[in-house]
Amino acid sequence: MIPGKTSLGLLAGLFSLSLMGCASTMDMEDLQARVDANTAQIKTLKHQGGGSGSVSQDSVRLADIENRLDQQKARLATLRGRLDVIDHRLDTLMEKIDEQNARIKSMTPLTATISPPGNPPAKVSPPLSGTAVVPTPSASPPPPATPTVLQPSANVLYRQAMNDYQTGHYQLSKKEFAQVVTLYPQSHLASSAEFWVGQSDFNMKHYDEAASSFLHVIKNYPSSPKRAVAYFKLGRSYESLGKKKEAIHSYRRVLELFPLERQLDELAKRRLSRLE
Repeated sequence: MIPGKTSLGLLAGLFSLSLMGCASTMDMEDLQARVDANTAQIKTLKHQGGGSGSVSQDSVRLADIENRLDQQKARLATLRGRLDVIDHRLDTLMEKIDEQNARIKSMTPLTATISPPGNPPAKVSPPLSGTAVVPTPSASPPPPATPTVLQPSANVLYRQAMNDYQTGHYQLSKKEFAQVVTLYPQSHLASSAEFWVGQSDFNMKHYDEAASSFLHVIKNYPSSPKRAVAYFKLGRSYESLGKKKEAIHSYRRVLELFPLERQLDELAKRRLSRLE
């Protein structure tokens, strides 16, 4: 297969998955807004009907809203799973692109090296008769090598962490993603792994730790593909912590730094409209 065509195909797949990811994120935010609205409506109806002992029209309405809420929560969980799968595929595609680029760079023409003519090797004269030959002492054998424990590759660790994340084992996935960052800080997967450390914490409602990881992505990986969404998730973390001013600043940074991320910008505008 021609390397150029392969790279173009991988880039096309990367762009397509990016659009799918943004669309899924937007759908998820819309659905989350509906869930929040229905939850608030249920609380209001329960509060209003708390003093009534008879079955009223409000009771029927309440049951209908609760049923819709259950359906929305189920769909929200499905969308979250889809988004995680898309993110994993994006990271895998990026890894393939890096491998393809490295392969192309290594395809340099081999040049045969010819040794310059030189003097023929000197002949070694045999020892004269009667001369004692002193044997050369043999070198002592090297000490036995210490067996090395092979670490799993960055890709293997990352895939295992993503599998655990997708099955809801957030504490375990956080530990495994952190291992990728610690053991392979120069890997192209390091920034994505740091992002998913934060996302694991966010799902466990450890918002302070999540904010710290998202900040780490922003400050230490300026070319990371996760930088834009890290700003957005930093805003969500600040919102959950009740830090309104910091959340507004994070959402504004999304709009200022990433004007081409239209779907993400739209989400940031919606969050800002609720806070300002």
